[in-house]
Amino acid sequence: MGLHLTNNLQDRLRIITIFIPVIFVILLVRLFYWQILRGPELKAKASKQHETVITLKARRGDILDRDGSLLGGSKGLYHLYLYKPQLKISEQQLIDSLTPLIVPTAESSTSAEIKELLESRITLTSNWVSIKHFLTPEEKEKIENLKITGLGFEEEYVRFYPEASLSAHLLGFVGQDMAGQEQGYFGIEGFFDRQLKGREGKVRTEKDAVGNPILIGNYQFYHATEGKDIKTSIDKSIQYIAEKYLKEGIEKYQASAGNIVIMEPSTGKIRASASLPNYDPNNFSKFPSDYYKNPVVADLFEPGSIFKVLVMAAGLNEKVVTPDTQCDNCGSPVQIGKYSIRTWDEKYRPNITMTETIVNSDNTGMVYVANKLGGKKFADYLRLFGFGKKTDAGLQDEVSGKVIEDGEKYREIDLATNSFGQGIAVTPIQMLAAVNTIANKGTYVKPTVLEEIATESWSVLNQNAVGEITEIMKKAVENGEAKWSKPKGLSVAGKTGTAQIPIEGHYDPDKTIASFIGFFPADNPKYTMLVSLREPKTSIWGSETAAPLWFQVAKHLLL
Repeated sequence: MGLHLTNNLQDRLRIITIFIPVIFVILLVRLFYWQILRGPELKAKASKQHETVITLKARRGDILDRDGSLLGGSKGLYHLYLYKPQLKISEQQLIDSLTPLIVPTAESSTSAEIKELLESRITLTSNWVSIKHFLTPEEKEKIENLKITGLGFEEEYVRFYPEASLSAHLLGFVGQDMAGQEQGYFGIEGFFDRQLKGREGKVRTEKDAVGNPILIGNYQFYHATEGKDIKTSIDKSIQYIAEKYLKEGIEKYQASAGNIVIMEPSTGKIRASASLPNYDPNNFSKFPSDYYKNPVVADLFEPGSIFKVLVMAAGLNEKVVTPDTQCDNCGSPVQIGKYSIRTWDEKYRPNITMTETIVNSDNTGMVYVANKLGGKKFADYLRLFGFGKKTDAGLQDEVSGKVIEDGEKYREIDLATNSFGQGIAVTPIQMLAAVNTIANKGTYVKPTVLEEIATESWSVLNQNAVGEITEIMKKAVENGEAKWSKPKGLSVAGKTGTAQIPIEGHYDPDKTIASFIGFFPADNPKYTMLVSLREPKTSIWGSETAAPLWFQVAKHLLL
């Protein structure tokens, strides 16, 4: 019997010996789970339960033109708040003192409603109470004169654009994200949102278990940090001219949309970028969302004949042609498999020179040049001219375009159609920067909308090729289809373009993008400019719509 009791006792001790470590391990695991794995989460929840955090808006940086004039800014208003531990008068006295000084708003239209609004705010059970947003400087001064301790002001801001729709696509606008936070969208507001928005401030106060303020609790006040100003390269006077004439041109030629982009050749700085239809960023919600994107960087188009000067420049640079080289396949349409390459006017000119090819905008002559270059060289020059990648000019929603990047993959028909600007898709800013290479003595310079920046550049064309293609472009203006509209005394190197718009796998013969691109004065360029009109109805031809509009703007800029 004694032996049996001893065995039972030993069994119990053995069980206890086994279970104690197991229980200890379980406790360790649970402690690890609650303190390590769930610790940060629980700590945050605990903080939320006994802390009140109020966010204070930062002043958003201004957007300025090249001379420092305001394009987009923030109106300085004030947020009135109360820190109750410092208040030395009763809450009712405070309400009575503030009521006559608050100007009626959408929230309140009578003195009684203002008083009711103040009571609802001031009687809140919190150390720190937000009383009224968006007070004017005049209201702030009147309240300060009351000299009531516990009242304080924090600056807050409303975004505004003093020129309304001027430069709308360049600027973008400020709206709210999914969380209700202020955020810049499109244009400069979107691209430079982080720099412009600054850093928000915070007010932290402690509260007890039922939410009442702890008068001797922790109180932290972090001031907001202002956003950085952005000084753009935009010249407001040039921007005004571009938008004025673009509007007149769209109405005159009955186009559905249009762009004018003006660039400084040696620096790459965009001095104006006008697109219509546009919108007012002060009231962006009242306009169709289709208007928001900047078509200069976000829309692709087939450039058509304005692309020919780049292909010819490449051919001259590689010395596979000269201005006097004669085309041996220009006497008839060029047949490539089942495809027939024709001239735009159905006229065929045997043995025309390369200069005449550009002057007459001859597609068969361009096929001749492209074949001399070959697919690999052709693709190399596309890259050198900046196609197939974003320019990073400083505007949101830019796209890279669509070109054949591998020269080995060029089919004969692709090379032929690409030579006269068909079958490739580029943005207006890419096209402008590429042609600007000729204006800038053969050096490609990346476009930018910032004034104080040194942009990237690289050599593309030698001086001999630049001189030759410039002379050819001058003759294209003097003797081409648009010669009738060129003002006397204005020296221009340029090229017209009329590109059919691809629709559902084919080209619409009646819908075109009419364009003119060039630089002036031709031998010492001050500006490079692209004008494009979408679907003009008075005439589908660039020589009869975009070219006269281009000359009108150029003449005005040189006055």
